[in-house]
Amino acid sequence: MQLPSEESSQHPVKTGVARCACILLLILSVCLLCSGLNYHIRHTRYFYAVTVNGCELGLLSQEDLLEEMLDNLQEEAALYYGMPVVVVEEVNVEKVLRPWEEDNAEKVYSQLRQMLSYKIEARMVTVDGRDILPVATEKEVDKIIELLAGAYLPQKDNVSLEKVQIGEVISSRVCHVHPEKLCDVETLVSVLLRGTDRKEIYLVSRGDSLWKIARDYDLTVETLKEANPHISGDSINVGDEISLIRPEPLVNITTVERMVVEESIPFETRYTYDSNMWRQQSKVVEEGILGCKEVVYHVTRKNGAEISREKIQETVTEDPKDQVIARGTSDIPSRGSGSFIWPVKGGGRISSGYGWRNGSFHAGIDITSPKGTAILASDSGVVVSQGWDGAYGLSVVICHGRYYTRYAHNSKNVVTTGQAVNKGQVIAYMGSTGRSTGTHLHFEIRTGGKYGPSTNPLNFFSP
Repeated sequence: MQLPSEESSQHPVKTGVARCACILLLILSVCLLCSGLNYHIRHTRYFYAVTVNGCELGLLSQEDLLEEMLDNLQEEAALYYGMPVVVVEEVNVEKVLRPWEEDNAEKVYSQLRQMLSYKIEARMVTVDGRDILPVATEKEVDKIIELLAGAYLPQKDNVSLEKVQIGEVISSRVCHVHPEKLCDVETLVSVLLRGTDRKEIYLVSRGDSLWKIARDYDLTVETLKEANPHISGDSINVGDEISLIRPEPLVNITTVERMVVEESIPFETRYTYDSNMWRQQSKVVEEGILGCKEVVYHVTRKNGAEISREKIQETVTEDPKDQVIARGTSDIPSRGSGSFIWPVKGGGRISSGYGWRNGSFHAGIDITSPKGTAILASDSGVVVSQGWDGAYGLSVVICHGRYYTRYAHNSKNVVTTGQAVNKGQVIAYMGSTGRSTGTHLHFEIRTGGKYGPSTNPLNFFSP
């Protein structure tokens, strides 16, 4: 049996049909491809991607929408702070091709509102080039300088300001700060004048106390204790180290004041001599009167504390008047024998001796006797004082030359100052005047003066 050949096995009609089908299929594919491409092109647009500090927030359909959003937000912030503002963050926009994505202006606006912060243009106040704190305007810087210059104005009518000098250079530079960081003028002036706290160490020496150290350094005891928690109570010892916290101003204000004051001119004392008075006596004949002068000083202060004073003018407005004192020249008729008699007529009894008693020193002896008992001059001499003498009550003091005797707490004195008396003469009567707990005579013997060194009266006689 003979097989048909390849040519004879392929039907010419079938072959043509197959070829047509392939061509149709190819045409259809091309059509579909073109249709999809057209759809993609129709639905793909360019957008504007918005970023803040490199972080993308979303897409906008138009670039100028971003500028409009930023203007609106900046205007809101300016109204809130009451001054022009600038955006702190870096905002960028870039044109991008994003297939199948959509723009969202509301989302971008909301994100911008949340992420953006604002600063204002301000003036950073500087002291010798060192940044201190910012203020709003250059006018406030001028106000600060004005307040510093007037920080130590004189408060008294007799003082006027001649010169003010700020030791440091105060200026400012442009800066941008968050509005809440601005400092008001008064606070900044206080910072500049008060400065920072400077710590010093003080070494305690003999005689020191917390109160004395605090006074010397213009501090309080409470401040010292706070700075030195190791101190127990008020006790400090020689060699202890005490921390001193003292303010250190950022600026130093030097002022020169003109001070006009009235000062007294002391009077001179002249002496005259009177033969009608004993040598131990003297009296003021004419009271001295102080003179008066007007003195002008230039007072230099640093931060309110005086550092120097110069007298520049002096005018006498009233001359002083001399004081005149008369001194006696007559000798005492009897300078005393140096031996004493018992000063109480009829004896009496010693109720308190000479020396220490109850924590105080008793400079004489106390002799008790009935009220009105006569008191006798213990030796001849001159009465140098008589009358009320504080705690002594009514008293008499007699000068005997080297010695002085005192008779105190009397009910009545019967002698006068300057009177010469003889040993045994009645000079007073016993009582209980002054600081006294009962009728008695307080009797003293002193040397060198009415308040000179005392001695025990019992050394001169026996009761």
